[in-house]
Amino acid sequence: MKPICIDANVFIASTKGDEQYSSDCKRVIQAVVDGEFYLIEPTICLTEIVRNITKYLGMEAGKTQENNLLQMVSIWEICDDHFCACAGYTGALYGTYALDSIYLETALKHHAVLVTLDDKDFLQRIKGRVEIEFNHPKYFP
Repeated sequence: MKPICIDANVFIASTKGDEQYSSDCKRVIQAVVDGEFYLIEPTICLTEIVRNITKYLGMEAGKTQENNLLQMVSIWEICDDHFCACAGYTGALYGTYALDSIYLETALKHHAVLVTLDDKDFLQRIKGRVEIEFNHPKYFP
C-alpha cells in the first residue's frame, strides 16, 4: 500500500456528486476504501469537509462524512505550530496558497501521492518541482 493525501475538495466533490469531476473523485476515494492506499490527512481537512458538506447537504450528511473520514484516515498530521510554520515555508518556496501548502507539506513529509482538484493554482505550481507523485482526479490511475 502507498500513502496518499487527498485534498478536501476531492472529498467534497465526491460527496456532493453533482460536480464535473465527482465520479473521478469517487474513484480516488474508492481506491483508499479498497486498500490500494492508506490515507494521510492534515487535521484541517476535517474542518474543511465537515463545514462544506454540512453547508451544502445538511447536518446529517456532515456527521456521516465526518464518521467516514475518521474511519478512513490512517495517519492524522496535526496542524500544530511547528507543522504550520513548515507548511508556510513550503508554500513560500512553491508559491502555493496557505491551505494548499498544508496538503503539500503533508504529502512531502510522508512521501505520499497528492490528489487535488486544484490544477491551475496548485498542481501547475509544483509540476516538475517536487519529488512526489501528484494527480488531478481525472488523471488518477
